Amino acid sequence: MSNSKNQIKFYTDLLKDDEILLLKSKDSYFKSHYIGSMLNTLTNFSGTEGEAILEKNGKITIFVDTRYHILVEKQVFKDISIYKMGLGESFINAFEKKYKKNTIMHVPSDILLNEYKALDKYFDLRKYTPKEKHVKNLELDEKAKLFLVDNNIEKNDFDFKMHKLKKINQNIEKMLVFNLDEISYLTNLRSYQMKYSSNFRSILYLDFQTDNYILFLDKIPKDIKIKNLNFMKLKDFSGFIQSINTPIAVNINEITLENFLLIKKIKELKQNNLSIISSIKPKSVIEHLFEASKKTDLAIYNFKKQLKEGLSEQDLVNIFENELTKQGAKMPSFKTILSIDENTASIHYSSYDKNKILKKESLLLLDCGGYYEAGYATDITRTFYFGSNPKPIYKIIYTNVLKAFLACYMSNETNAKKLDLIARNILKPFEKDGFYFGHGLGHGIGTSVHQNPPRLSMNSSDIIKPFQTHSIEPGLYGKSIKENTEFGVRIENCVYSDIDYKKHSLSKFPFEEILIDYSLLSDDEKCIIQNWHENFTKEI
Repeated sequence: MSNSKNQIKFYTDLLKDDEILLLKSKDSYFKSHYIGSMLNTLTNFSGTEGEAILEKNGKITIFVDTRYHILVEKQVFKDISIYKMGLGESFINAFEKKYKKNTIMHVPSDILLNEYKALDKYFDLRKYTPKEKHVKNLELDEKAKLFLVDNNIEKNDFDFKMHKLKKINQNIEKMLVFNLDEISYLTNLRSYQMKYSSNFRSILYLDFQTDNYILFLDKIPKDIKIKNLNFMKLKDFSGFIQSINTPIAVNINEITLENFLLIKKIKELKQNNLSIISSIKPKSVIEHLFEASKKTDLAIYNFKKQLKEGLSEQDLVNIFENELTKQGAKMPSFKTILSIDENTASIHYSSYDKNKILKKESLLLLDCGGYYEAGYATDITRTFYFGSNPKPIYKIIYTNVLKAFLACYMSNETNAKKLDLIARNILKPFEKDGFYFGHGLGHGIGTSVHQNPPRLSMNSSDIIKPFQTHSIEPGLYGKSIKENTEFGVRIENCVYSDIDYKKHSLSKFPFEEILIDYSLLSDDEKCIIQNWHENFTKEI
C-alpha cells in the first residue's frame, strides 16, 4: 500500500480544493483494463471495465456497471467508495450525478477524444500526463513476433483490401486508422504481444493518392514483406504526422486527445465503413472459426470429464487452460471466467478463490475462449451442475435462460436492440424473485473478443449484417427471495447469420441436460436441443 500512497500523493498534488482527477483503467491502444493501470493499482479492482475519481483529500470513488456490482465489493480496498451504475448508464452520466457542473476535472492526456468531448460539456477539464504512461505498465511480451496469417484463411491480401477501401473513400486523400481490429484486418498481421489479444500496438497511415501506406509499430519486422506497405517505428509517428500539412481523415471515436492534437488538419469520418467491412467475415474465415470453436468445445469436453470434489476455482482454471493449450490454442482470448456456487452470481468473476472448492451438488460457470493459428478469438459460456439432484430453482432459471438463448438464435431479427429485447422480455419476470439480466445480449467477435459491430444491447442502434460474427449470451444472476439461494446462469454461443439471416452457431457444445426442465419447453425447443446434442455427439 505504501507505493499506492505515494502514487495517490503524486496525483493529489496536481489538485486544488474541490478539483477532481479521472483515473482511467483502459489503455488507449488495447482499450482494455489491465493489471498495473492507475485504477488497478490505487483501488485493487481487476474487472475489465471501470473508472475512478480521485479527490484532493485522497478519497477515491470507483464507478462500475452492473457486471461488477458483486466483484467490486470483494476486491477494492476498504477506504474506496463504490458507485454502482444502473443497467445502460454511462460513466459520464454517473459522474454528472455525483459531482457539480463546472467542477474542474483533470483527465489523462491519452484519454479518447470522444470521451474528452463528452466530459467537457459538463466539467471544466484540465489535461495531465500520467506519472507512468499506461503503455509502460502493459504486460507486453517483448519476444512476441509479428506474423502473417496463412493465405488459405485470409485469402484477400493487403493490396486487394486497399483497392477496395480506396474505392469506398474516393473523396479522401489521406487517412489514419487507430482501431487495432481494423489494422489486423487490413494487414492480415497478428502478434501475441499482449495477454488476451492477437492485435499489436500500431497506427496505420494511408495515402490513397500516392499509394504510400505506413504501419507504425514497436518493432520493424525483418522477415515480413507486404506489397505497398512500409514499416516505421511507433515512436516516430509524432514527428511524421506533424509534417503533414494536408487534411487527414480520422474516426473521431478511435483517436486519443494527444494524437488529435498532433494533426494539423483533420477531416472527420462521418461513417466508419472500415469497421463494418472488417466485421464481415469471408467464407474462409468462417470455416476457420468453425474449426477453432470445435477445438474450444473439445477443451471444455475434456475439462468437464476431470471435474471432481475438492478442486478449487484456481485448480479448475488451470485444468481448463491446460486443455485449451492441448487443442492448439496460442493463449486464452480473455481471462477465463470460472466460478462456483454463489460466485456464479458475479457476472464477470475473475478473482479465483483457492478456498472455494467444488462439492457435490455445486453449480459451476465457465466463460472461456482461445486464439488459434489465425488469431481469431473464440468465446463460449456454459453453466454446469456437479451432482445428480439440482434444486428446482436452478432448473427454472437455467431453462429460462436457455429459452431466451433459443428464441434469439432462431429469430431472423436484424435489429440488435430488438434482438436484445427478445431475451429481456423472457427474463424480466424473474426480477420479482431477485434475478436480473444485468448486461447486453452480445458483442461482435473477431481478432479481439469484443470486436464491434455489432453490439447487441438495449442501447444499440446496430443492424446485424450477414456474415458478421457475434455472441448471444443471455443470463440471470441474483439471490432468490423465495429460496435464499445466490447464483447465476449464463449460456453463450458465437454465431453468424447467412444471406437469409438464418443463424449458425460456431460452437456445438451441448447444454446441461440435468438442469433442463423439459416441461417448460415447447416441442420446437425440445427438437432443437435434441438435434444440437446429437450433432455434438457426431463431432466427437
